[in-house]
Amino acid sequence: MKVLAAYGAYEDLEGPRTEGTVIAEFPSMEAAKAWYDSPSYRDARQHRLGGTVYRGTLVAGV
Repeated sequence: MKVLAAYGAYEDLEGPRTEGTVIAEFPSMEAAKAWYDSPSYRDARQHRLGGTVYRGTLVAGV
């Protein structure tokens, strides 16, 4: 995974207000899903999801 942007300045133009954004690059959708379901991230995710509402989106690159 390569982090391309993390909690930098942003402006919400449409939709609900966000508190921050992270954009990460993975070699493939399968690699992103494997990271998301990995034991180490699963442990962190359970704490993160307990604190607020999050959205996660996978987008295929060009």
